[in-house]
Amino acid sequence: MWNAVRVLFTSATSDLCRAWRSLVVTDLAYKLLAFAILMPATSLLLYALRAGTSNRVVADVDIAFFFLTTPVGITTLILGASLIAAIAAIESACLMAIGFGATAGLSLSGKGALRFGAVHAFRVLRLTIRVVLWVLAGLAPFLLAGGLVYFTLLREYDINYYLAQHPPQFWAAAGIIGVLAIGLLWLSARTLARWALAMPLLLFENLNPRQALGESARRSTGSRRLILATLLAWAATAALLVVAAARSVDFVGRIVAPHLTGSLALCLVFVAAWALIGAVLALAVGIFNFSLFSLLISRLYLRIGRPESPAPMLTPYAAKGQRRLSTRVMAGIAAVAALAALGIGLFAFLSNRDPRPTLVIAHRGSSAIAPENTLASFRLAAEQHTDFIELDVQESADGQVLVVHDSDLMKVGGNPAKIWSANAATLRAVDIGSFKDPRYSAERLPTLAEALAVCKGRCRVIVELKSYGHDQKLEQRVATIVEQAGMADACIFMSLDLAMVRKMKALRPSWRVGLLVAKAIGNLTELKADFLAVEARMASVEFVRRAHRAGQDVY
Repeated sequence: MWNAVRVLFTSATSDLCRAWRSLVVTDLAYKLLAFAILMPATSLLLYALRAGTSNRVVADVDIAFFFLTTPVGITTLILGASLIAAIAAIESACLMAIGFGATAGLSLSGKGALRFGAVHAFRVLRLTIRVVLWVLAGLAPFLLAGGLVYFTLLREYDINYYLAQHPPQFWAAAGIIGVLAIGLLWLSARTLARWALAMPLLLFENLNPRQALGESARRSTGSRRLILATLLAWAATAALLVVAAARSVDFVGRIVAPHLTGSLALCLVFVAAWALIGAVLALAVGIFNFSLFSLLISRLYLRIGRPESPAPMLTPYAAKGQRRLSTRVMAGIAAVAALAALGIGLFAFLSNRDPRPTLVIAHRGSSAIAPENTLASFRLAAEQHTDFIELDVQESADGQVLVVHDSDLMKVGGNPAKIWSANAATLRAVDIGSFKDPRYSAERLPTLAEALAVCKGRCRVIVELKSYGHDQKLEQRVATIVEQAGMADACIFMSLDLAMVRKMKALRPSWRVGLLVAKAIGNLTELKADFLAVEARMASVEFVRRAHRAGQDVY
């Protein structure tokens, strides 16, 4: 079998060498088309689906409920996944056409290959919709089983306890999830092998999507191990090239940059050139990997699909005396593009330097050293000259505002009592410091008033309002405590719960109240929070600029 894989790789590599110019031009042109038109159009279409609903902006856990429980969400999920898959599949179709043309003695230019992809785009979309529906149907039992495991084994205490302490229930759940993951992996591999030939059958034998999937399953019988081995070898090759490219760029940067620190001009030129080379190398690796994948699928189809000659399907798109760009001309174009990119990069770098200092926020105090959300962690953070201390507040059963993150004290104190169902005196009797270090055994849950007293005059405070569905008057009580402490100008407030954000803002319109978000769909600036506290990967340049234009800070 592995000898057959080697033969397939050799044939696909020969195809790539023979038609590399057309493959590169086609893939670059398609990527530009996808970046400029297809992906924005897809985003606008999906936004339009939500525009007339109350789900224009969806964040965090609401995303799952939106996609799984609402008609608009389910439609958006199916259509969005199908369109994104179709964009990649049409790209592969263009590259397959070039590869098939090479085996049939036909030369396809980039223009011809793109025309071929455009003609078959709607049929490819129909195929991806069918595949997405089948995939979602296959995933559903595994997701339901995973949810059942969570609700059966991991719901008694706060999830952070299980993640931090790894009790027996955690390992039982992990074992069951592992078995489910193996089952899902087996099913995915089997499905991939069955459907691997569907695209060539759709494109070159003119079958409809349903027929292409059924015929692929029939023709792949007896060869599925070969298909999986080939795709596994491609995945390993692709991963190796990506890692090698990234490591080589990193290596060059680490070797050269330290020698240029004496000259700002040289350092800027090197950084711009280094970033450009890294981007070009990443693009080249991406084009090679995707081209090789498409050509391998083509070769698998030629080997086990028993096709007729693809020439009749490709002849209308074949080059008819078009003038090819010479290697010298292509190199010249690349050089001009590189110089332009270098100049633009330097200009952007120099014009966007921001002299504003970085603000340091101590998450639950100096919680890397001291136990989280304790007076010890707050004192230490203040001594370390933090700009902000972030802390979490909840109400106890007797209405005290306590500084605590989880819904119970299992992670930090081994106590299963829910914060909202126990009195403050009971909760404050629990040792919440020894789990970090025995020297913190005297630490107890602080009240918000105690925490503010530690911070007053030393640093500002971000108060996160925790919502577990049991708060009664948390916003009003927090506002009163902050005012009594004389720290209204030194505190800002945030929550994952948009309703709490709006309630706090209504109570004190002049205070800064923000929304805490880890994942989001839609334009968060529409929610009108004073600031957005987001997961780092969300903070793209465009996201930050959009927020700033709306008068919102980003943390």
